[in-house]
Amino acid sequence: MSSVQLTTRVLIVTREENQPVMMALEQAGFKVEKVDNITKAENILKSLRPDLILLYSDMTGDHGQHFCTFIKSVEINPRPIIVFLVHENNPDERIEVLRAGADDVISYPISGKEIAFRIMAHIRRRQETHVNLLTGLPDGVIANNLIEHCIAEVDNWAVLSIDLDNLRVYNETYGESRGDQMIKALAAVLKSVLTPDDFLAHRDSDDFILVARTENPEAVAEEICRRFDFIGPRFYTQEDASRGYVIGVGPKGIRRRVPLVSISIGVTAKGRRKFSSAVEVLQVARDMRYLAKSKIGSDWVSDRLRLAANETVKKDNRIKILVVEPDASMSLLLKDTLEMEGYFVEVSHSAHEAWTLTNKWQPELILLETDMPYGEFDGWELTSKVKQNPQLARIWIIMTTKNSDHTRALECGADLYLPKPYELQVLFSEIRYLLRTRIKSSILL
Repeated sequence: MSSVQLTTRVLIVTREENQPVMMALEQAGFKVEKVDNITKAENILKSLRPDLILLYSDMTGDHGQHFCTFIKSVEINPRPIIVFLVHENNPDERIEVLRAGADDVISYPISGKEIAFRIMAHIRRRQETHVNLLTGLPDGVIANNLIEHCIAEVDNWAVLSIDLDNLRVYNETYGESRGDQMIKALAAVLKSVLTPDDFLAHRDSDDFILVARTENPEAVAEEICRRFDFIGPRFYTQEDASRGYVIGVGPKGIRRRVPLVSISIGVTAKGRRKFSSAVEVLQVARDMRYLAKSKIGSDWVSDRLRLAANETVKKDNRIKILVVEPDASMSLLLKDTLEMEGYFVEVSHSAHEAWTLTNKWQPELILLETDMPYGEFDGWELTSKVKQNPQLARIWIIMTTKNSDHTRALECGADLYLPKPYELQVLFSEIRYLLRTRIKSSILL
């Protein structure tokens, strides 16, 4: 059973046996492949994807110029390191080989042990160029190569695609340096769940890839969420942490309640689909991660269907919006225009009626005017009742009112405050912003 971890591959091109050199490289932990001519080397280059090519210069004829040009034309990232072995009696050839494009030239005769250490130095330098500077983890190039290796040679593997939610607003509120500390904290959490045979990469910004050797990657994802949620609130002021959100300020006076930073994880594994490339694996994992963003707080979604007792299948795929508006003409305008946008819309003219309909219909979003002239309670109280009910708390609430007390609006539970008067295009844009994460996580892509 092959390991998830990548082994450095060295391709030797020589007509000689060179057993001492091959033995020294294998003892150093390298996977060695040998061919006896350049044509064979060119034919297997793309499938083998060696990290380094060790070539005896007396085989090239043109001091390696053609071979170096060929290697640099092949789409392999990172490109193999090119090292030539030149006999010590041919010092001028060293210059010609370097001019042809070689990365290094080694004079022989030389001990296999010294060659092994020289190759280690080259591999170490290349690895240092593919490291994320913030976390010191391998970058996306290395992650892609490792996943390709898993597809071809590893029997059991899973890929977790992980990123932070609401980091942009956190950076705007607390500063990017604090955001970098949050990313480092996520990296520390991910390292804490690794086994010796797992692999972790930092692709970009807050985007991480974990390749795990496990039968139950979903359990790993659940543990990551638990550990991050334990440390996440420590990155906020006591006031923000206790109320569970920060206030995002948008254009035209829009105020939005933005939840604390959480994580979303997408999970896939070998055997669940026919994967032919790392690109396909990462696309599925990212699709699952996108679905995880429909959850409140840190969560994961796997392409292995997860059923829960409180999850039901939605028969009507249209997104449901409840418009709570006492003004009849305004409510009719909103209903007609929202239905033209493809939503399923119901209208209520009082908070009491809206509360009954919300419990029965359970819309994805409520567009709410707070000031109600009639009824037992108003829109402010309706918002609080909805958000305090565990069965309804997931419903987005956009509060529209002439009342300029946006702080009260957000504190009572509104997800977005939109002062009147507003343009319909601004409203539609904000609705799309909220609802595009309301895809049901039980749907398999």
